[in-house]
Amino acid sequence: MDARKLKVARQRLASEYEDLTQSMKRGRLAAGEIKVENTEDEGDLAIISHARELFYNLQEGDLARLRSIEEAMEALDRGQYGECIRCDDDINEKRLEVVPWATMCVRCQEEAEIEASSQTVLAGLEGEGPES
Repeated sequence: MDARKLKVARQRLASEYEDLTQSMKRGRLAAGEIKVENTEDEGDLAIISHARELFYNLQEGDLARLRSIEEAMEALDRGQYGECIRCDDDINEKRLEVVPWATMCVRCQEEAEIEASSQTVLAGLEGEGPES
């Protein structure tokens, strides 16, 4: 990848990082505003609980993307930006244009997702067994 494209990638990553951290700050402030009032209404309690869970799930996804952006910026610093962390092949430039924080090529990303989903299925099956 040429120097100009690397500079553009760094700018996009820095911008995405800044936007994401601002969004996370706003999310934390919004989550803090959700207060459990003295109510015994189960519907209100369910809505409050659901809203909090939604904010926490969004925060977890944002944290994962933030880590990916940090990894991509570190790869830029090491001169390894655009290399797949699993197979060391180059990541397609079009993929990096769409997802500048991508750390894996499409093939390895698909394999990682299949592995993760099969582990989830297996973990769910461990709890099942013949009933006594």
